[in-house]
Amino acid sequence: MKRINLVLLVVLSVLGTPLWAADSISVNELKQAMQADRAPIIIDVRNEDEYLAGHIPGAIMVPAKQMDQHLDMLKQYRKQEIVLYCVSGRRASAAATLLEDAGFKKVRLLEGNYPGWEAAQ
Repeated sequence: MKRINLVLLVVLSVLGTPLWAADSISVNELKQAMQADRAPIIIDVRNEDEYLAGHIPGAIMVPAKQMDQHLDMLKQYRKQEIVLYCVSGRRASAAATLLEDAGFKKVRLLEGNYPGWEAAQ
């Protein structure tokens, strides 16, 4: 029985781990880039209510559920560094995968997401 539990635990942990994860950027690195006028394209993938309640200065709002509908508009940023964030990282990760699949090469996830940004203010 213990052997079955161990095998099940290993399988579940592998299935729950993404095979691909975008690079990340810390809040401090993002702040430094913004202060040095080297800010990447920042995309807030939360919904409109969340965005209006507060967002990173200069962030573009493209809700994760609508990301595929905005790919044409985002193509102008294909060769630029893009930083995505949400609340927990789940929506940002899904959006990163979509952008990568569409040919975007420099996609990064904000460590700590928006709560991390707020905590650093």
